[in-house]
Amino acid sequence: MSASSNSCIHFPNRHPLQRLGVLVVLFVAVGSANTSHAQTGQDGGAWFSVNTQGVLGDRCAHQPGLRWWFDGHLRYRDDSGGYNQSILRPALGYAINRNTALWWGYAWINELPASGAPSFNENRMWEQLTWSGKCNAASILSRTRLEQRFVETGNDTGWRFRQLLKIDRPLDFQPRLSLVAWDETFFELNATDWGQQDSFSQNRLFVGLGWKCSGKNQPKIEVGYLNQFLRRQGADDQSNHIASLNWFWTF
Repeated sequence: MSASSNSCIHFPNRHPLQRLGVLVVLFVAVGSANTSHAQTGQDGGAWFSVNTQGVLGDRCAHQPGLRWWFDGHLRYRDDSGGYNQSILRPALGYAINRNTALWWGYAWINELPASGAPSFNENRMWEQLTWSGKCNAASILSRTRLEQRFVETGNDTGWRFRQLLKIDRPLDFQPRLSLVAWDETFFELNATDWGQQDSFSQNRLFVGLGWKCSGKNQPKIEVGYLNQFLRRQGADDQSNHIASLNWFWTF
């Protein structure tokens, strides 16, 4: 659902790769600003995801109308010997135009805490606004999400706001290969009896490569480095260095 846009950031007299480099530096600067803290724990991990969406009904993808969405995630950490979290997240949406869509969805999450506590389930309702466009050869995605979180270890509903900005720039010598960078910031909007705090909670910064496959629907694979910074109340903050592998299909 992307289209050309007349408004974008201009970098006069720069090679396209230099322009993307400037944007990646900006992403890193945003992430670093959020991760500066006196004491920060370190850990590694591996995250895998499958992300799909498509059109409901007999219409072209660029036309207004109903959409469907599903993403699934499996996440591992180093220090606990393996499994950390799994997520299943379906949704229905409505495309207002070829650039903008509204979404309403549900998510089921199972998590095994690093502390050694028993695993627990979380259910979420979420609402989302996505906008996609073009700036010269680069594709830009903005994703704004509001979540209502229900965790079985408590009774309160946690409200959380998330904002993601993503840039995807195909390489001139191989258009199927692209440089990808995105940053997502999380703000918890209220305190709960199960541990959510009323403050900035985490930032995720990804830098990597994307490959658009041939064939029907041209699925895309993105692989790279993800830094997850966690702000913790009453404890050291956490910086997780993650190998990230993601599959994308649009139908």
